[in-house]
Amino acid sequence: MDNKKNEKKEDPCWNGYHQLGMKTKDSKKVPDCVPDEKAKTSKKK
Repeated sequence: MDNKKNEKKEDPCWNGYHQLGMKTKDSKKVPDCVPDEKAKTSKKK
């Protein structure tokens, strides 16, 4: 039962979102999650 708490989640974003990096929010570093469509177009640039 405790295994779920100890497992590290690889993708911190919701389903349909992709992490592009980190951003600062309220002086803390948080994952910068964007919708999958934007993530795909951002990688091409």
